[in-house]
This record gives sequence, structure tokens and C-alpha cells, in this order.
Amino acid sequence: MEIYCIQMGSIIEFSYCMSVNDGLPCRNMVGCWQDRFHIERFLELKFNEEELKKVFGGLPKNKLQRIAEYLNRIKQLDKEV
Repeated sequence: MEIYCIQMGSIIEFSYCMSVNDGLPCRNMVGCWQDRFHIERFLELKFNEEELKKVFGGLPKNKLQRIAEYLNRIKQLDKEV
């Protein structure tokens, strides 16, 4: 399944939405996929309460925080190679 992602500005696969957040789903997943199927129930079956709280609890990260995290992940990957 594919959908247009407002955050990414392109068509993306469902699998990307499920793992974009260090193996956890995207914070916007419910809003994006709720018209296609019962996404909330699917997430409850796939992830435990702690994982869901990590994704959907608290304030969303701003763009600068997401960019900084992305850059840190790239640095980690460079060290591993």
C-alpha cells in the first residue's frame, strides 16, 4: 500500500510509515491511514503500550529536532562503516 506523505512530500510505502521512527511507526500514521483501514486496532496488535506511548505520547518534535536526530543517525552509521 502507498500513500502521499505530507511530511515527506512524496508517495511512500506503508512499510516506511511503520518503521520510520527507529523501528516504530510515524507519529502521523493514524491520521494518514485511518480512511483506508482500522489503523488504531492494527497498531495496538503490532506494538505494545510502551512503544505506542513513546510514539504518540508527549509533544511532537519540531523540524529542527528531527533534522538533528537524522544527522546524528548518519554520523552513527558512518562510524559503523
